Amino acid sequence: MIKRTLSWLHQTYMHQAVVQERAATGLSAKCRRSAQVFLNLLATEGVPQDHMHGLNTTAQTSVLVTGASGFIGQHLCRRLLAEGYHVRGVSRRSDPAMPQLTGVEWVTIRDIGPTTDWTDALQGIHYIVHLAALTHQIGKRGEGRAAEFMTVNAAGTRRLAEQSRQSPGLRRFVYVSSINAVTSAADQRVTEDTPPQPDTPYGQSKLAGELALHETLQDRPDWCILRPVLVYGPGNSGNMARLLKLVATGLPLPLAHIHNCRSFIFVDNLVDAILNVLIHPVASRKTFLVSDGQDVSTPELIRMLARQSSLPVRLVPVPVSILKLIGTIGDGLERFLSLYTGLDIYSVEKLVGSLAVDSTAITRDTGWRPPYTLVEGLECTLQTQEM
Repeated sequence: MIKRTLSWLHQTYMHQAVVQERAATGLSAKCRRSAQVFLNLLATEGVPQDHMHGLNTTAQTSVLVTGASGFIGQHLCRRLLAEGYHVRGVSRRSDPAMPQLTGVEWVTIRDIGPTTDWTDALQGIHYIVHLAALTHQIGKRGEGRAAEFMTVNAAGTRRLAEQSRQSPGLRRFVYVSSINAVTSAADQRVTEDTPPQPDTPYGQSKLAGELALHETLQDRPDWCILRPVLVYGPGNSGNMARLLKLVATGLPLPLAHIHNCRSFIFVDNLVDAILNVLIHPVASRKTFLVSDGQDVSTPELIRMLARQSSLPVRLVPVPVSILKLIGTIGDGLERFLSLYTGLDIYSVEKLVGSLAVDSTAITRDTGWRPPYTLVEGLECTLQTQEM
């Protein structure tokens, strides 16, 4: 407990240092440095020495990161290495070929499911961050895969939790779930007390993964669950990247009549939250929603992206009902002509629907606050792409 408390104090100290540094040096310089570090890590080897902190309470602490070669996993591994942790990353490939993650000890797990053998991967591990998942698919392409989602995200998580009980040195299991475990759309703000009603196969499988932790880890090891909203940042090719491409076309966008409210989280904010709950004693056996703490509508987000990119943007008023009709037509083209246009009802609902969360519980319980605002996260993302 003393070591955990000291490590948590170190985490709090480093968070305050980041905030003070941003105030002292200015946002643009900070984002340029973050962008350059990201690109350097893609082109060179390892973590720069100036990212290593002098106060190191994690010298002999090992973290197993599943999904380490993915978008969030790469950012998390770099931060863990910079903090002085020993990182063991799980990859489906025997050689993930990621020179930017020099220092990670790689182990190969071909398939995640109810029979996966985690014995070797768990040897000598103190913490687990479970990121690996079969993720939701854009548009209708995720339909018909409910069984696959359950195999990987539910049964696979249960299997890892069961075998983690046999690791005597394991202190905490952090499961990165998803807001989709609660819902994919909501007119009211979602909190930790909102009854989960997942409405997609992906969300249902993530909730089943959460329940597996509750049922399997009743005594040990400790656990914590995070439910992030849509994650954006350097290296992500998801919905935010698609919006960026729309803005870059310079074409009029028929989105002026959308009056929704959505939450997002910058990948470095999520990584910071993971490190916080990894060691914070109050995070024990709790579930937290995490976001940037600022909600915007789709038109507001597009204007922010255009402003940060120094691009003109023109939003024209088109009724939401017309947009949904276009999405329905897109569904028909894909279903009957196998022509995927990207204009399906799923994608339209993401543009026009609301999903805002109240993520103040993690701040109240652990003191964590996102180091980056939404504007700062977007600036860092865009500067990285432009360099």
